Amino acid sequence: MKKNNTTPMIGFIALGLLAPVVSAQNNNQITQETIDRLEKRITELEQNIEVMAEELEHNYSASKKSDSQLHIGGYGELHYNHLDQDGEDIREIDFHRLVMFFGYQFSDSIRFISELEVEHSLVSSGSRGAVEVEQAYLEFDLLKSAQVRTGIQLMPLGIISETHEPPTFYGVERPIIETTIIPTTWYSAGISWVHAIDNGISYNLMLSEGLKTEDPNSDPNADPFDLKAGKQKASFADAHALAITGRIAYRGAKGLELSVYAQYQPDLDQKAEVSYAEDATLVGGHVVYQMGDFTGKALYARWDLAGDAAVEADKDVQDGGYLELGWKPAESWGVFVRQSSWSQQNGVEAEQSKVGVNYYPHPDVVIKADIQVQNEDAGNSDGFNLGVGYQF
Repeated sequence: MKKNNTTPMIGFIALGLLAPVVSAQNNNQITQETIDRLEKRITELEQNIEVMAEELEHNYSASKKSDSQLHIGGYGELHYNHLDQDGEDIREIDFHRLVMFFGYQFSDSIRFISELEVEHSLVSSGSRGAVEVEQAYLEFDLLKSAQVRTGIQLMPLGIISETHEPPTFYGVERPIIETTIIPTTWYSAGISWVHAIDNGISYNLMLSEGLKTEDPNSDPNADPFDLKAGKQKASFADAHALAITGRIAYRGAKGLELSVYAQYQPDLDQKAEVSYAEDATLVGGHVVYQMGDFTGKALYARWDLAGDAAVEADKDVQDGGYLELGWKPAESWGVFVRQSSWSQQNGVEAEQSKVGVNYYPHPDVVIKADIQVQNEDAGNSDGFNLGVGYQF
């Protein structure tokens, strides 16, 4: 095969070498010694060219292998919000996030996955932007369908925590229950075990850094039971008490996904001594069912916070859920309606209603519009949202 690839080149060179021979033959000066010398030179040249061809082929194969080992992707979204929030007219344009994925395949059984995100376009003193490493972990295949992951990982909780690219969900903003109660996007440093069984059941077990809520003893304005604010994001995270997370999911029937999950936080203040906050437990579950053009989703999650301080603050129970129905009669567009209800304090029942449309000029590009109405406990934030997003 290699000889055939080099034959044309050898032929041209051979013609050049034979030219003096032909000339000599025309002048009746050719000798057997001249012919033998030229044949030897041609053989040596052919061998050298074959070696060069093998080296080029090896370098090309190595380059192709390197390209196949490196994986690049990402997503982004731009939002326009026009809302009346408790009498305040809010009109904002925000490049909400730009995310880049980088992965590398070390071998058939070892890989690296990472996700780097820039939020709100600008990161500077006084700005609301942020640069975050939301994923950066090594994954090792230990069994045919089981992996160990170590590093920064997304929590296996809710519907959109691990899959939240704009074309994958309805609405300009992510479902509010999954950004307040759970709260997504939630990532932590730790180690996890992931196992998919042939019958459609899979499960996750994860040991990671825990939440750390603010201490009112050091800051009178702090809310020690603001769980979303307690995410440490793997940045010098206190690890006095590690969190334990588990999930079981079933996807063995066409169009159906059932999932239940739980997380236990042994100590919300991450201190050796007992102080203002004690342990907390999250339990939740969801169902997603697609039948033809219709998709239904239902999710519920609940936190139970231990300790007298949480009871006195009326924040010992924080929960919420939503129902969503989507109809996608064509590949290029779909509509949805979603009803959400949540409470982060006893006696406060927030509600939000949304209806909207997604338009897909390409399967990985989406243009979104929705209308939202919220009650007084949710801030009376009424109006509409527009957005555009993409993934690759």
